[in-house]
Amino acid sequence: MRALKRMDRREFLRITGGGVAAASLGSALLPRPCRAGVPASERIVIAVIGCGGMGTRHIEALSVNPQCTIAAVCDCFKPRYENAVGVVGKLSGKTPDGYQDFRRVLDRKDIDAIWAPAPDHWHPLLTILGCQAGKDVYVEKPACPTVAEGRAMVQAARRYGRIVQLGTQQRSMTIFQDAMKLIHGGKLGQITSATCWVDVNGWSVGETPGPVPEGLDWDMWLGPAPKVPYSPERHYGFMGWHDYCRGGQLTNWGVHLMDIVHWGIREDRPLTVQALGGSFRGGAGADNYENIEAVFGYQNCVVTWEQRHANQYNGHGYGIKFQGTKGTLTIDRNTFEVWPEKLGIAKYVGEPERSWAHPPHHNNFFESVRSRKLPAADIEQGVRSTIPVLLAGIALKVGRKLNWDGENERFIRDTEADRHLSRAYRAPWHL
Repeated sequence: MRALKRMDRREFLRITGGGVAAASLGSALLPRPCRAGVPASERIVIAVIGCGGMGTRHIEALSVNPQCTIAAVCDCFKPRYENAVGVVGKLSGKTPDGYQDFRRVLDRKDIDAIWAPAPDHWHPLLTILGCQAGKDVYVEKPACPTVAEGRAMVQAARRYGRIVQLGTQQRSMTIFQDAMKLIHGGKLGQITSATCWVDVNGWSVGETPGPVPEGLDWDMWLGPAPKVPYSPERHYGFMGWHDYCRGGQLTNWGVHLMDIVHWGIREDRPLTVQALGGSFRGGAGADNYENIEAVFGYQNCVVTWEQRHANQYNGHGYGIKFQGTKGTLTIDRNTFEVWPEKLGIAKYVGEPERSWAHPPHHNNFFESVRSRKLPAADIEQGVRSTIPVLLAGIALKVGRKLNWDGENERFIRDTEADRHLSRAYRAPWHL
């Protein structure tokens, strides 16, 4: 087989006739240039709630971003927020306040926006309470554990006039914008099929309840989720448990990939969903499935989700394949490839993922905070990209094909499935 032709973005634009790759995508989807040297008085004052692994990555980037000033960090595990205080101080030269209770952050009038890279089960409450407190919100994906919570998040953003951006940063990445130009320009013909996949080894087996670590408010960490004894597996591996993450990699990676599928096919409401899955690791412990196959029926396209507890195949542990009547495109965050080569493109090599310093998605949020225009990944769009993977999880629970009414966000004549569209909150927390 002959070697694939490789090209960079400049060559891609020449072949596709795009002097500006973003021209056909719409300005609302693209980040404006980062403003260098923003005076301190004009910087957006933010607080970061959730200082674990993902939170620390955000903190490192935001600490050196001239668009903002981190005034506060918060985590219910004291050693984490203390570490975050040190990180911000070292990188920015300014020491933020540290908190263990996020409500003290929301009470501060000087904070313009909150960053919420907390565990998934906290995303709705942090977003809604943030909006009620007059803060704009950048919340990590997935948007919500249930459909009802997602709708409440959108309603809060609109009611209180807040900017809410979901952390689906691929919307702001050049490689995906260029791929959308090609797809929407008709180069692949009619898209009739799309496949998302993720291959990753999963959660640890077993659970060993033990004493709550010093400095951790375990009751606050659980929040609206059921009260259970502390275990390090739940604390550090929360994605494996249904109470904190509705689906594991299904929602973790699924929202990222389904978001791009929706962008590509220009549809965001599936009509049907069916799914099969299981865990084959043996033993007790995490209860989210590691192996899942799901099929979604859209108006003009069939979309497949493939999730495997396995090693990466051919160096691509995740990605999306769009199949059209004229060509096929596969894409991840570093490259996309197109077949047949008669389109003039075989392999597009994008800029490699960099550190999180000044990421376009962060800057897009800051520009939206200033302009009050919707961001690249507005919460409505983010919820719609989250819903399909939540529906797949429900299809796994009930064990049958489901028909979905996207307009009313209800299943069609299926009260059993409808019961999974919301969840009970543990007192004193409520929507």
